[in-house]
Amino acid sequence: MNNCNLVVWLITGKCDLKCRHCYASRFNDLNELSTEDAIKVIKGLIEINANHISFTGGEPTLRKDLPILISEAYDYGFELSVVTNALTLSSNLMRLFARKDVEVQVSIDGVTKDTFTKIRGPYFELLLEKIRKIKAFGANIRPIMTINKLNYNEIVEYVKLCFNIGAVGAALIPLIPIGRADVSILPTSNIIKNAIISVDQIAEELKFNVEVWCAPFLSAIIKTKRVTICPCMIKEALDIAPDGSVMICDSLNIKVCNILDGVKEAWNKYLEHELVKKLSFPKLLNNICKDCKYLEVCIGGCHARANAIYNDPTMPDPLCPLIKPINTTKYSL
Repeated sequence: MNNCNLVVWLITGKCDLKCRHCYASRFNDLNELSTEDAIKVIKGLIEINANHISFTGGEPTLRKDLPILISEAYDYGFELSVVTNALTLSSNLMRLFARKDVEVQVSIDGVTKDTFTKIRGPYFELLLEKIRKIKAFGANIRPIMTINKLNYNEIVEYVKLCFNIGAVGAALIPLIPIGRADVSILPTSNIIKNAIISVDQIAEELKFNVEVWCAPFLSAIIKTKRVTICPCMIKEALDIAPDGSVMICDSLNIKVCNILDGVKEAWNKYLEHELVKKLSFPKLLNNICKDCKYLEVCIGGCHARANAIYNDPTMPDPLCPLIKPINTTKYSL
């Protein structure tokens, strides 16, 4: 049985914002696991040798039992992160994050007040204040920006901001047009290519590390060692919805089973799922990518983004600059 390197756990679908690009808005109305069931899941993750738990949502800090879940997971030795908009973070939570070595992955998505407001709302100054307090308590911060048509031209300034606030690194993810996000703000492949080239240059200049998520095709673009193109985590990650549903990916909302059936049983069902096997084996994917020298690394790119555009997760990532434009008229947009 494969070990589980990452658990992406949407512990709540509730959120205090309505961000323009939110992929997780489709979870807003789902029921949540009880504290007791959530603790059982944490204990069960030991059975599959899970390494890292990412508590996300929705807005995970809206769960009052988040300190309990973090403490429980920390005591069992898991690496921990929390993906948050930071707006509701209390001093007690910040202190807990520092004490339990929780990496705080703060969503920024805009460096200017105008851009931030268009995407996330009128909270730019409050966010910066919260970041200063998180740092003062000694917690590690890794900001996240979702690259879209509204903010791509601020990407270099975003990396500079992350560097200047003393973040451990920066994360970037090209938009996936699901949930509240739609194709009207989906960047083009050329925008992504040029943006990442700029990031590569500024990261090298600043000697600052940047991670790019959900875009493994960008391995073909990066020239320095400062930018890490993270591979697709298919067959390595367990994605759990607020109600306990186990999904193939939190952005590819195909349910496999429920985590309450037992963590080990759920992980085995996930690994044995026909689509999981297909998406993790390059030779079973589309003919368009079959001769690409990056196929073994990329495995077709982001399957959720492909599914959102072509209604077929085995198609190439629509943002990959290495493929010729595909006629989308026969696909569901």
